[in-house]
Amino acid sequence: MEDLKIATYNVNGIGARLPNLLQWLEREQPDIVCLQELKAPDKAFPASDLEAAGYGSVHLGQTSWNGVAILARDSEPLLIKKGLPGEEADTQARYIEAAAHGVIVACLYLPNGNPQPGPKFDYKLRWFEHLIEHAKSLQASEHPVVLAGDFNVVPTDEDIYNPRSWLKDALLQPESRECYRRLLAQGWIDSVRHLYPEERVYTFWDYFRQHWQKNSGLRIDHLLLNPVLAPRLQDAGVDAWVRGEEHASDHAPTWIRIGDAPQKPKKKTRKKSQPAASPPAHSETHSSLEEYNRKRDFNATSEPTGGGDHKRGSTRKASDQALQFCIQKHDATRLHYDFRLELNGTLKSWAVPKGPSLDPKAKRLAVHVEDHPIDYATFEGSIPEGHYGAGDVIVWDRGIWKPLSDPAEAYAKGRLKFELQGEKLGGVWNLVKTHIPGKQEQWFLIKHQDEFAKPGSEYDIIKDQPDSVLSERTIVPKKRGGRSAEPKPVEKVPTPKKKPTKAKLEGAQASDLPVSIKPELATLLESAPDGDWRYEIKFDGYRVMARVDNGKVQLFTRNGHDWTHKLPRQAEAIASLGLASAWLDGEMVVANEDGVPDFQALQNAFESERSGNIVYYLFDMPFLNGMDLREVPVEQRRAALAKVLEASEEEILKFSEDFSEAPDALLNSACEMKMEGLIGKRVGSAYVSRRGGDWIKLKCKRRQEFVVVGYTDPKGARSKLGALMLGLHDADSGQLRYAGKVGTGFNEATLASIFHQLVPLEVKKAPVVNPPAGFEAKGVHWLKPQLLAEVAFAEITKDGSVRHAVFHGLRTDKPAKSITEERPAPPSDVEKPAASRARPPKTTKAAIAEQAESTPPATSGKIRLTHPERIIDPTSGSTKRELADYYISINDWLMPQLAQRPVALVRAPDGITGDLFFQKNADRLAIPGIETMGKEYTGHPVMLINNPEALIGAVQMSAVELHTWNAVSKDLERPDRFILDLDPDPALPWKSMVEATQLTLAVLDELGLKSFLKTSGGKGIHLVVPLTPKADWEAVKGFSHAIVKHIAKLLPDRFSAVSGPKNRVGRIFIDYLRNGLGATTISAYSVRTREGLPVSVPIFREELLEIKGANVWNIHNLHERLGQLDSDPWADLPTTRQTITADMRRRVGIK
Repeated sequence: MEDLKIATYNVNGIGARLPNLLQWLEREQPDIVCLQELKAPDKAFPASDLEAAGYGSVHLGQTSWNGVAILARDSEPLLIKKGLPGEEADTQARYIEAAAHGVIVACLYLPNGNPQPGPKFDYKLRWFEHLIEHAKSLQASEHPVVLAGDFNVVPTDEDIYNPRSWLKDALLQPESRECYRRLLAQGWIDSVRHLYPEERVYTFWDYFRQHWQKNSGLRIDHLLLNPVLAPRLQDAGVDAWVRGEEHASDHAPTWIRIGDAPQKPKKKTRKKSQPAASPPAHSETHSSLEEYNRKRDFNATSEPTGGGDHKRGSTRKASDQALQFCIQKHDATRLHYDFRLELNGTLKSWAVPKGPSLDPKAKRLAVHVEDHPIDYATFEGSIPEGHYGAGDVIVWDRGIWKPLSDPAEAYAKGRLKFELQGEKLGGVWNLVKTHIPGKQEQWFLIKHQDEFAKPGSEYDIIKDQPDSVLSERTIVPKKRGGRSAEPKPVEKVPTPKKKPTKAKLEGAQASDLPVSIKPELATLLESAPDGDWRYEIKFDGYRVMARVDNGKVQLFTRNGHDWTHKLPRQAEAIASLGLASAWLDGEMVVANEDGVPDFQALQNAFESERSGNIVYYLFDMPFLNGMDLREVPVEQRRAALAKVLEASEEEILKFSEDFSEAPDALLNSACEMKMEGLIGKRVGSAYVSRRGGDWIKLKCKRRQEFVVVGYTDPKGARSKLGALMLGLHDADSGQLRYAGKVGTGFNEATLASIFHQLVPLEVKKAPVVNPPAGFEAKGVHWLKPQLLAEVAFAEITKDGSVRHAVFHGLRTDKPAKSITEERPAPPSDVEKPAASRARPPKTTKAAIAEQAESTPPATSGKIRLTHPERIIDPTSGSTKRELADYYISINDWLMPQLAQRPVALVRAPDGITGDLFFQKNADRLAIPGIETMGKEYTGHPVMLINNPEALIGAVQMSAVELHTWNAVSKDLERPDRFILDLDPDPALPWKSMVEATQLTLAVLDELGLKSFLKTSGGKGIHLVVPLTPKADWEAVKGFSHAIVKHIAKLLPDRFSAVSGPKNRVGRIFIDYLRNGLGATTISAYSVRTREGLPVSVPIFREELLEIKGANVWNIHNLHERLGQLDSDPWADLPTTRQTITADMRRRVGIK
């Protein structure tokens, strides 16, 4: 007999777990597999997918809860019988028997028996008796036999983490255990217990109460061997890493290894190099985390435990899978940076007090500390006071690292050389152990001299990029004394909460505080409009919004960057207001000697880190103490804000007063005082997160931001630079065009400061499409288009150049790609009240609820939502009602994506942490409003969701995800698009995904195919290529496959054209398999069954460089994004007409 690996695996729904199953089969390569709890009829069993993975199969399916199967690698199992002999009809599909690789395999799924006592427990015992009877003949067989499966029996108290918690469960009842004992008494060998008599080995971890994270497991999956096979037993274990995968079964595969010759098996204690039967995966890993565990109280801290198995096994070679690194900014006793490299199943860790430097001359001390678990790489949060490492932690950088020699050997020698591919750090680095004495090993972290290196005198990456790469979090250093210490924003001030005097608030609604909110923006006008308006001074500063949550204050720029660390005094002042929760809107301003707001003075205050004299002028309040005020008239919101500020004694907090005088006279006065202009707000208007007609701005002279595209050499007595070269993006094409230069408004201090920022950005090629020529081009240094200059000017000429320009300062609060010419609109553009204008979808919870209660437009009645408070996502606490509210509110955006397209549903009856069901047909669902058609294509009628009633009906039936075909109902034989799904190695940093998307876009552009982007809601990006429906499925799928192979051939180190984790190590797999008949892809605006309920969202190309991940939008914050959009990113998709030509086929290698 050949060497064999035989496994049993309760998949808990083969439809939902098929990706996990295929991943496990590919990685572990078992020879024989027994599967239980298929939850699928025979016709739905994925035999073809398993065959493609190299496994033949026999199966006995059932629609609801049971079903069993046997798989054999590279062969077809020979079926012996279906159903357990003696069990009347065996309608529950719990037993199948076959021969494979010379072994008789009996696969079983014994009844659970709960609740007990009762008929289900009685049935379990009857079934067990039939099994014992049939097992007699199997045990006595002259052939080798394995009896494997989910026995739903915990044999002894050593097979469960805490017997007292399960005393009433059928798994532990004396009757169940006695039946199992009688079975073993026939002569069967319990493989795992035979080899590991004293080990606590678990195969099942309940979904609830964090049993997996705490390793609170049970052993209920067993492989029993008859006397013929038992002598060949060599090893046994549990592939526990599978349980840690996303959407995993609550069981893990249990396996044995059979030798080719009989031998006397020795009872074992698990070796350090041996895969564990339960978490932790390796005792070596476990022992290396003992110090980590000893120092922490996991009942108090949210840090990941160090006892769980990890899906990336520790004994694999470095080349088997990309190794991850992370750098965490940690404000503990002292602010420092924790540098971590994945090696041998843990994160080797060093505390770097000053953080990494890009300067090869800087040797940064790195103190070697205890190993951390792999899951720590994504930990962000606050470690409580009084506990080890107390303080805030963010992920400052992360990505993959590539050792340039054998990493284990280099680590042991104390001389690691490696390449980093992170969000912030790149290039080659060295970690070198020193002989400096100390309680802990002292190492140096040193940047290697390469293209990523920069002198410390020119660039400090720690100072320039302080924020998290995973979230919008930042860290405000604690106040530690000394004149140079930064103040810390007070999270919970001791002052009693002040109750604002009650103000009239019409339209206020109770609401949770949004995580983020975009500000309302003003439209530039030529002159004041007619109507009822109130005017305020237009401040020359930075727009900042303050978020207050339970006393904790965060300050955000208009683009969502967290500036709390830059404005600690202002955060303290907001905290002193004593608000429970709020969003406040205002402008940060510094006045010059004449008392006039001065943008350059503000910029100088930031650069010199003297932010204490910056005044925060507040002018709006969209949220206050659990109330959403966005639908409240602006004059009432401002009155409530004035009451909040009334008792404040903080000099740096001021209320922005408004005036009722004639706007022309006000503007003249503002201009005489050298102010920037006026802001007008329509009386009675709501607060909307976009640029609209309810807020307008009137300027004394034209002034706006320009992109800095270069600079000229100085002349005469001037130093550093002569003038800044300016650019603006064309509003139609998006191209960056030269817009003249500015050479006045500087002094010696600003010249030196600006020049210091320009030098690192120098490039050889002009970034504009129309660079100046001749004399004007002499002495020009071109720059990467990253910096913005605030410039006042008289006009912009017909050729697009500024006249009489004056420099007012550099800006860092806006993205360069958003800068276009601001053209004043005529007042008639805003003279109609906003109520008569199209408004974005309502985003308050109350408004959404109001929509949810109304009758869907396509129906004559309502859908009754049962169990509306059922938790769908335990992480965010989101309920079924909130999911329905989201889909109702997004109806106008979502329905065009679903209309007339066959749809499949991912249902989560027990929430996203429970069983998930992928459903392609409407059988037994009875969804109101659902349409069906096309049985001839897939063997069952496909579903169409063409109206809101069907959409909410699907939610009522526990649907979370919506997946659509690449064809519409009028022609299901010809796809009208194909999709390329970029699926990365999870260890890769997000910027690798951005670069891969740009490269794929470039290939499609080169082919002449217009494409559109959306986030997947998970880890990747989808590229959607619309087609005129002419080619059939085979031709379109073949073409998309050829594109993928073409890209992978061009850049094999970045892309893979073959699926599976092993084939995308350090690379990105471009999935083309979604382009076949019946295949589906997550719909735009569909929710995903992932933590936080993220959403798949269409984006503009230029946004690719701005977003931080594919899951940044969810059901709670997407409305903010949609409310600020000026246009639909996919507006042109429905009207795009293009076909796959012969030339395109030829260029991607199709003959």
